Amino acid sequence: MDLSQLRDVSPCPVGFIGDLADPWVVAIAEGLASVCPVERISCNGPLPDRPFGQDPPSALVIHRHRLSAADAALLSEWRESTNGLHLTLVVSPFTRYEEVERASTVVDAIVSEAIAAEVLPGRLKRRLDGDRRLAATSARPACRVEVASGDPELARMLAEVCTRAGYPTRTIDDRQIGEQRPASTDRVLTVWDVPVLESGWPRRLRARAIQIGPMIALTGFADRETVTRAREAGAFACLELPCELEDLVDAIDRAVLWTPVSAWPIAARAESAHRLPMTHRKPGRRREVAVVSRWSDANPPSTIS
Repeated sequence: MDLSQLRDVSPCPVGFIGDLADPWVVAIAEGLASVCPVERISCNGPLPDRPFGQDPPSALVIHRHRLSAADAALLSEWRESTNGLHLTLVVSPFTRYEEVERASTVVDAIVSEAIAAEVLPGRLKRRLDGDRRLAATSARPACRVEVASGDPELARMLAEVCTRAGYPTRTIDDRQIGEQRPASTDRVLTVWDVPVLESGWPRRLRARAIQIGPMIALTGFADRETVTRAREAGAFACLELPCELEDLVDAIDRAVLWTPVSAWPIAARAESAHRLPMTHRKPGRRREVAVVSRWSDANPPSTIS
């Protein structure tokens, strides 16, 4: 295969290898490209021996549906032949457990393909900039975070992370998601541990997103179908549990910063109850009073005296 026809030879800090005929894989590459230049190589078969020649990037992201022993050996060779190459492996559900275990010894991180486009740009930016998102900063806009989970201990832990990041945070009952609540003018973002085994979760997520504000959906297992359903229901971002805490804070930051003020739900105008205006009557005309019969027209009145 002639790799020169598949690559953009402009220098860049990040390389990406994956099947660029797959729109989901393209979205991962595009997410990385939003942070820094990315050199892309399309590959839907065995990994090429020397994809970047004598000038490899400092970080490499590889998407694979299956990972053979030869692929794992090649990754190990790349690591040994380069100085500090940071390897991230993005895997699909088709990748077997033993294949992931074999690769875990030669790569720096393994990420599910369902959330890769969500988390990898932030991780790359933090790595390039040396930024730590968990620290509180006054640059974050005013927004309250509400955390909901069927596991109270998990909800408290996630709430502590958001509080340390500088967001006023509280936990709420998971059953409140999707229910009507009193109108509020506060800007509220919700982090929800989604019960994906319950059939009505997309409806609940949609109702909450429309009524309250942006939603960060957390799932115990993220695949393309689950993430797509969550997105279609209105989730701003989807993460997989257990998630890296910096990924969560990064998703909240983006949701708050990228959601225009005009897009946040506005509390409905409420007016106090008042008397209805009197009915207009012409002077001198008797007021007609409707008489309601105690008996049905279909039955004769009672003869009991």
